[in-house]
Amino acid sequence: MKKTGFVIMAVFLLCAAPLAAQQHSGPKIEVKEIRYNFGKVVQGTQASHVFEIKNAGTEPLVIERVQSS
Repeated sequence: MKKTGFVIMAVFLLCAAPLAAQQHSGPKIEVKEIRYNFGKVVQGTQASHVFEIKNAGTEPLVIERVQSS
């Protein structure tokens, strides 16, 4: 009985390994930081920050809408 269970587990792992290694096709967004706290900003001054966005996918990444809070 133990030998049969081992064989079944080995076959399962051998079949599942290629599925886990497959790359996801399409765009894939990578953002280093998703939030930035400006702290206290004096009224009338301008504050800005650059968010680095990278497409780590295999197809073009299209950003259609950005919202600030």
